[in-house]
Order: sequence, then structure tokens, then C-alpha cells
Amino acid sequence: MRRPLALAPAACLALALAAPSARAASLDVTASYGMKALSYENLNLGGARDNHAYLTNDARLGVAVRKIALEESRGGEETTMDVGLRLRALGVSGSSVAIASPLDRAAAYYPRTDLTPFLENAYLRVDRLWGLPLTAVLGRQTFRLGSGLLLDDDGAGLTGALLRGELPWAGMKVQAFVFQDKNPQASAPNSLTLFGASFDLPTEGTWQLNQLFERDASNQLVYGCTYAGDPEAAGCRVSKALRSFSSLRYQISYGPLVFDGEAALEKGVATPTGATPAPNHITYNGNAQVVRMKWKQGLYHAGQGIARVSVARGTGDDTGTATRDEAFYPSHGHRYDGLERAGFGDFYGATAYDAYGGNYSTSTKSGLPAGASGLVVVGAGYTPPAYRGFTLDLDYFLYQAERIATGPKTLGMEWDVHLRYPIRDSLSLNAGMAYFKSGVSTDPGKSVARKYSFEAVGRF
Repeated sequence: MRRPLALAPAACLALALAAPSARAASLDVTASYGMKALSYENLNLGGARDNHAYLTNDARLGVAVRKIALEESRGGEETTMDVGLRLRALGVSGSSVAIASPLDRAAAYYPRTDLTPFLENAYLRVDRLWGLPLTAVLGRQTFRLGSGLLLDDDGAGLTGALLRGELPWAGMKVQAFVFQDKNPQASAPNSLTLFGASFDLPTEGTWQLNQLFERDASNQLVYGCTYAGDPEAAGCRVSKALRSFSSLRYQISYGPLVFDGEAALEKGVATPTGATPAPNHITYNGNAQVVRMKWKQGLYHAGQGIARVSVARGTGDDTGTATRDEAFYPSHGHRYDGLERAGFGDFYGATAYDAYGGNYSTSTKSGLPAGASGLVVVGAGYTPPAYRGFTLDLDYFLYQAERIATGPKTLGMEWDVHLRYPIRDSLSLNAGMAYFKSGVSTDPGKSVARKYSFEAVGRF
């Protein structure tokens, strides 16, 4: 929620003395703070008992000067500029360590997690560039490609350039982008260039074609290898890679039905640091699909209920193909929301390519047991009509490995329950409980884990 603030008298005087077109500029200030109490039971899923309880803090403060007039075109369209800054601070309280392992993988994604602010956004945005329907954004910015399956900054920001425009036919839109970042799964030295484009075609719904390239100069392990042993001798470590991700997304809201589906292909090549595997290169060949559907149905004398179904699948790696990596795995796909995983399931936090896998989360790239890769997720949920402002969400998820070396593929199942109470758009309260039962692939003893949470979020 954004509210323009009245300028101070001195600022108004400065604007009055400036060019007349500058008088249209406005100052926007946004702020939010969320505190969440978390309690985890049996984080290791079959390993040594590991329970943790602590508070997380997530604060944001944004300031933007908008509609700074630059020039007026012959057609009367005005070119304007926005200058924006947004700080974010993440941290925990009440824990013996900064972020408990194995949850520290989420913390490692962000520049700081000790409640010291970092720059999430620092950008220039120019609208109606050269008097054309073009928008350019330069600097550190928030960005998501498609549904986030391929690329999402996850609230950390990405530094680079974005150019977005409207075509004169049928409401079509295009955008091109280039960002410079790091591979969050690799250690230093680390350099990752992200560039690509997307094309939107509105019909009865909206079709979106996305293309992403990752030029990765990070020294890293390929998907099918563990972090133990001698990965270079096994041909697992690579010095550089070029990966290509192409996806097609379709969205439609038709009466009570809301549909959002995206299918993607991965191609590319990587160069190992050692002499193996011959002929000294590894190719990428994976694919993934994510579908989400909601059905809103009015109930007699009760209000509106919402039923939802979700399906996600990402290919796993075939260990029998030494020079080919079939696991679908984008470096910056949507994974995190602050200091927690964001995905299918409040505890397991699965995507189509990785998850929080308990004691496996820091020993394999995907967080899955060694020999398992790729995920198949099926979820279903229901939200009954709100009662006196309270909303109840019930969700169930089943997780399986898409490919596994030996044994059953079942990773586990999860029940999530949330009780929400929003107060306008400014304050929301949310209490949740997640019950996860391990599958045989995760833990032969089928251990049970739980997560309890209570969150309060205020926005201005």
C-alpha cells in the first residue's frame, strides 16, 4: 500500500523555483514489518532429534520520488522518471545460533540476516522513453519471470537493466532484461549473468513465452553429485556452464475458475574441471511443469468457498548418463520468502526441483536423499467461507521423487492448517500448523515432523 506524502514547505519552495514540469513529482513512502514465531520439531527427519524455536523479523522501508518530468513529446506524451530506494532487514531472535542448520541455506541467499538493513531496491525507472510506450528500469530491482519457475529475486533484489514495451498489435507486450548476480548454490569464485526476454499475448486468457539464459562462471557441482567424497575425480565439478530455459505460461480467470500453468525446457552445456567425463563436457536436458487451479463457489447463506488443486513436476537426473544432466534446476527459481522456504507445503517447501529434506538439506544440491532427484508434487486444499473475519485454510500435499537410484520414490506427505485474520489491508494475523510424515525414501522409519507458527504483519 502506498500513500503520497505532502511535501515539507522547504521542499515545496524548491520545487516551485525549479522547472514547472517538476511540480508534478510526488514522494511515496512504504513501510512494513512482520514478526513470526516459529517452532520446529524433528528437523532432521530421522537423524538426531533436532528441535528449534525462535522469532524471525522482516522489516522494509521504501522511498520513491515519482513522476519527475523529463520532456514532452510532440504527441503530448510526457516522459517521466522515478527514483526509488528500498531497504530490507532480516534476522532472528531467541536462537542460540544466527540461523539453525539446515535452515541456514535460506539465510545464505540474502546479503545480510543479522537485522542489518541491505539494499533490496535502488533504481531509476523511465516511463514513455523517447515518447514511445517503453519503460526502462536500471539498477537493483524486484523481478520475477513468469510464475517464478525460472527466475525470481525472492526479495533480495537483482542488479541490472529491464526494458519493457507495448506493441501496436492486439495488446501484445515484450520485455528484455539482463542481471548480474551470483549462483546461490555455489561458493566463491562466483559469477552468474542472467539475461533473456518474454512476450505476452492476451487472448481469452494471457499467453506468455519466456526465455532465460544463465551464463555461470561458478565453480560448482552438477546436480547428481553429493557434497562428500572426491567430486572432481568423479567428474562432478564444473568450472563454467551456459544454461537455457524456455517456458510457456497460460493464465485465465473465467467466472469462478482461475487457472495458471507453466511448462519449461532446460538445455545447455558445462565444462568439468577434471579430465572426466569424456569428452570433457556435460549437457543439460530437463523439463518441468507447474499447474495451479482455483474454483470459487458461493455457498447458500454462508459466503464464498475456494477449492484449489496444484501439480508440479521436474525431471530428475539419470545417474547412468555420465555426460548428461537431466535434472531441471534453475539457479534463481522461486525458493524463499525471507528466512523460510516458499513452495508447496509449509514445512517441506517443495518446488519442482528442490525441497527442504531434513538432514539431507545441506548434503545434496536439491535437499533430497542421495540418489533421488526431481520432484512430483500433488496438492489439494479448501478455504471455507470466512466466519466473523476469520479465514481457515486446509491443504494436503504428497511428494515423490521423479527419479531415484533404488527403492521407493515416496518422499513424504504433509497437512497444513492456517487460521488468518486480516484487518483491512494494513494488518494481518496468521496462525499455522504443518504436519509432515516422511516417506520411505526420506526416512525408512517414517518419522514425523511438525512446524508451528504465528505471524503478525503490518503495512503502510
